[in-house]
Amino acid sequence: MTTRKHSARTIWLGGIFVALALAAGLALFAGRSSRAIPKSFEELDAAPRIFPDYVETTIPVNLAPTNFRIEEEGEAYLTRVSVPDGSEIRVAGRSAVFPEKAWRKALSAAADKSLEFEIFVKRDGAWKKYRSFPISVSSEKIDPWLAYRLIEPGYEFGHRICLAQRSLEGFREEVFADNRAASTSPCLNCHSFQDRKTKRFLFHFRQNGNEDIPGGTIVVDGKKISKVAAKFEGTGTSCTYPAWRPTGDLVAFSANQTRQFFHSLSPQKIEVYDAISDLVLYDVAKNEIAPIFNTLDDFETFPSWSPDGRSLYYCVAHVELKTPPTDMEKRAIEASGRIDEFRYNIMKIDFDETTKTFGEPQMVVDAASKGRTALFPRISPDGNWLLYTVAESGTFPIWRPEADLWIKDLRTGEERPIDAINSDNTESYHTWSSSGKWIVFSSRRVDGQYTRLYFSHIDESGRGTKPFSLPQKDPESDRFRFKSYNVPELIVEPIDVDERAIVDAFNAESLPTASR
Repeated sequence: MTTRKHSARTIWLGGIFVALALAAGLALFAGRSSRAIPKSFEELDAAPRIFPDYVETTIPVNLAPTNFRIEEEGEAYLTRVSVPDGSEIRVAGRSAVFPEKAWRKALSAAADKSLEFEIFVKRDGAWKKYRSFPISVSSEKIDPWLAYRLIEPGYEFGHRICLAQRSLEGFREEVFADNRAASTSPCLNCHSFQDRKTKRFLFHFRQNGNEDIPGGTIVVDGKKISKVAAKFEGTGTSCTYPAWRPTGDLVAFSANQTRQFFHSLSPQKIEVYDAISDLVLYDVAKNEIAPIFNTLDDFETFPSWSPDGRSLYYCVAHVELKTPPTDMEKRAIEASGRIDEFRYNIMKIDFDETTKTFGEPQMVVDAASKGRTALFPRISPDGNWLLYTVAESGTFPIWRPEADLWIKDLRTGEERPIDAINSDNTESYHTWSSSGKWIVFSSRRVDGQYTRLYFSHIDESGRGTKPFSLPQKDPESDRFRFKSYNVPELIVEPIDVDERAIVDAFNAESLPTASR
């Protein structure tokens, strides 16, 4: 089992990456003898095309090197990075891969200033110099780790699904839960951390057709790892989307009967929706579940706590389905035919920690009256800003090209799209850094198919900067990693769990959950 553990923690995507890495390494090695600035060159009044696009972005001072590939055709390439302290970094080759030690030193010298990039391309025997561009460096650090799920974009059955963590200060990536480590290859989803720390977190898994080993929720509480049957007996629904309260033992869940169907012609491809959806409160220490809402025509989902834990935000759509929940299959069919009626507003309810009771619902974002749906509410750590996703309808915007990120000032009530961040394709799941200065979000802007991760700096007026993508050691690796990044969560420390204990929890009997 030791061999399996180490293989699961090794970045895996096969021989194609080995070949790409070797090719990049050979190109860099070949160019080391030609890192001298050309004696003569033609200056072009055009910005160079690079992938990923880091031109005129703002990055944190502790970020890994923003390696990129020069997309201009040529026979030789040279990149020069000028640092405010007078030093510079030069890299030869089409793939500009910057030495990590020199990069860290350059970022430190450029804090609250910028690095200047110059790209030279030799074409038809003559050198061309493209217009230089800056990358601004913020002294405000980003959380050093990121957790996410890696999954095929089309929800193919039986493929590898894993939960991974990645260092943002370097390129280290580790898998901490792998469905192929379990004999039944379950589907892993919906991870949640308490206050961006890793001593307490949870995630769900569904078994693929194996009734002998039930699915459930894996709860990591320090060194204790257990599986619970997180079901709400009142409606027969399973706990789905979690939000761990910043302090204490409470987790808010949506309890859903979730379905999906596949479009044959629409570019949206997949629709995920609920036939019934409520909110429940789960006590990890007592292993008890109590209802927050148990309503038939109001579909509550996507809970999210305020930073002080005194309010719970959530989404709700009011749709009066004719089919009762006693016939869930027909109810799901009816819901699928009325999917455009599912338009969600964002609400909040205040929470009394002493009595563990909630107040009356309060409207926060009225999207339905404007013919829209508002989803994934996330509150900034200072409590001033609400970040959310807006689409035309539905509960799952990850395949909707029109889906954009919006922000609301909770002090003034102003709400607007974040124009500097949004693209002409899907922006969906998102979260704040612990400082409230950075966000990470998922987007399909590159090809419309695969979800990749982007970051943006948010200033005191709630304005975002041009997004930059998750840096990679090989700048082309995301082009050939045939997985989507899903549910990115910034965390302040690495995850340290016994992978064998997680596998044992997959196969364990579930603990019964009590309904109060």
